[in-house]
Amino acid sequence: MSSELTLKQRIAAGPVLCGPSLVGMSPAVVECAGLAGCDFVWIEVEHSGIDMMQLEHMCRAAELHDVLPLARVADGSRPSVLRTLEAGAKIVLVPQIHTPEQAAAVAEYGKFPPLGKRGYNTGSRGLGYGALAPTPAEVFETANRETVLMVQIESVQAFQNVEAIAAVEGVDGLFFGPGDMSADMGIAAQWDNEELIGVGERVIQVARANDKIASSTCPTDEMARRWKAAGVNMLIAGGDLGLLRLALVDKLQQIREL
Repeated sequence: MSSELTLKQRIAAGPVLCGPSLVGMSPAVVECAGLAGCDFVWIEVEHSGIDMMQLEHMCRAAELHDVLPLARVADGSRPSVLRTLEAGAKIVLVPQIHTPEQAAAVAEYGKFPPLGKRGYNTGSRGLGYGALAPTPAEVFETANRETVLMVQIESVQAFQNVEAIAAVEGVDGLFFGPGDMSADMGIAAQWDNEELIGVGERVIQVARANDKIASSTCPTDEMARRWKAAGVNMLIAGGDLGLLRLALVDKLQQIREL
């Protein structure tokens, strides 16, 4: 077995990684994120029109700029998880995971034996077109070591099951989704609500206690501070189109006030 640190271990070793959520369907957006100094990019497949070919090109751009490509898939189905890994995403984030059984299915679809039952195809882009390792056994080991599977904790049911979900072998990380969680709690977008923040802190703490990566987004500076104090490993630093809109609003105001 390899003595190298896994991707999960390298992320967990710190410092906190930061990157944007991207819905723009261009590798140029990924390149700009890399040139800005981002550690990773969140390629948003669930809430955008990004297709598999666009995802593949965006993963290429990320790798060229030494940025980790993270893709949030549309759902936890086998095709969503498998095809995203085959396209070259290093981190696959699966939304709407509420039970340990659902989390176990993600591990089954996304990890090779002995951790899962990922489909056998050593010639995909995600596996280096067959050049990742010289033997199938080494391909399996390298792929399992160099990819990360994360599941989203974004419902009251998921929070009730968070300990069991965090214990699932093959799941490498937990992502706390404050948006959907706040809606499910009946306090939608109340980012300063102490109950919501407490839930997020608990998810992060459970992840770290179970040797998992902890990640989240931070709509407010206070939330970012609380997540970092709780031990978060990865933080989403805004979204491409939202940041573009705000920058344009500021620039237009400056011009109109001249």
